[in-house]
Amino acid sequence: MNKFVDIKLNDEMYSIVFGLGKVVFALAKSLRVDGYYIFEVQYDNGQRVHYTEAGKPGWCQDFNHCAKTIYYRHEVNFDDLDTTIKKEMLTKHKIEKLKHEDTLEMMSPAGGWIDASLMPDIMVTNAVNNREYELFREMKS
Repeated sequence: MNKFVDIKLNDEMYSIVFGLGKVVFALAKSLRVDGYYIFEVQYDNGQRVHYTEAGKPGWCQDFNHCAKTIYYRHEVNFDDLDTTIKKEMLTKHKIEKLKHEDTLEMMSPAGGWIDASLMPDIMVTNAVNNREYELFREMKS
């Protein structure tokens, strides 16, 4: 599933983690090797991330268990993005339990609730360590 075969400089992208960004580097097709990073996106917040042709981000440890987190901007329906504010705050224990059960959502820097397992581990860990429990909620069924 090589979705980003025709990626080019300045393509507008949307990451469910970092929000809007533009392609700042795209490797020439003749130099690409399957499974390796072929393009880089710089997001509005300055963050830069490398991706494979399949859209798997550079923070993945295991590509077999890593989900695509990036889309072309024109593919995203922003009306479907869940940005509701939650009212109650989870405890650290509840966050750890939900993470273990794979039912934890986190408010991404992009402004929407997403599955916490799609977020870079360091972002989840830092939010918990900094007691930013308001950034987490239980996944809706």
